[in-house]
Amino acid sequence: MRNIIIGLWIILVLFCGSVAGYQSASSGKPDSSQPYLMVDLVYNLDVYERPVFFLPKSHPTFVIWLEESVTGYRESIFVTKKAGKNAWNFASSRPEAIPVWSGVNKIEKRQRVFDADAVSGATPKDETARIYWQIPDSLKDRTVDIYIEANNSFDFNKHYTKKKGKPGYSGANGQPSLVWKTSIDFSHKALLNISPEIIGHGHLFGENHRLFEDTSKITTAAKTFQEIRISYFRP
Repeated sequence: MRNIIIGLWIILVLFCGSVAGYQSASSGKPDSSQPYLMVDLVYNLDVYERPVFFLPKSHPTFVIWLEESVTGYRESIFVTKKAGKNAWNFASSRPEAIPVWSGVNKIEKRQRVFDADAVSGATPKDETARIYWQIPDSLKDRTVDIYIEANNSFDFNKHYTKKKGKPGYSGANGQPSLVWKTSIDFSHKALLNISPEIIGHGHLFGENHRLFEDTSKITTAAKTFQEIRISYFRP
């Protein structure tokens, strides 16, 4: 019994230590004299589950990236540090966390675009995560697709159950990652409060990087964020 209590105490210290180390809910501000994006992700804390009843709720892992269809260019704008650097608590890897982006990331690495230190950050813990991104000259007159993939552990439902041996069981993952998308033409004037839409989910176990369009069995995962706002500023 004493060993169990000590073990739980160690887990609590490690978990709370990681929470205390979170950065503020904002990345560095851009040069406002040049075009830039601002992405606001408003957390929905009511639907997040605790890993253990006495531990605080954890915020979702998420990533934001863009794709330009003419050239095939892809670039990550922001990725939470654990996913960006593949450094997880109590696990050597989490392929099921954000599997769609993981496939994009492989392309980025081949193109030598991805820099984990430049785009990775601790999971913002405030009510809203605000991410800024300076638009490079090469994309100023292009139309791009903006994607967001997010996943919150332990969000089980009737299909994605917590019962071992049942269809849909995935360990701590619960429901699979969800992917949101919108498009922006950077040659146009500023656009405010664009709301992306859910277009599908990732593989439950992270066995591939496909986007699955059927979200009929998704419930609370669709409410991971109360709101997503993407704003494009062009001075």
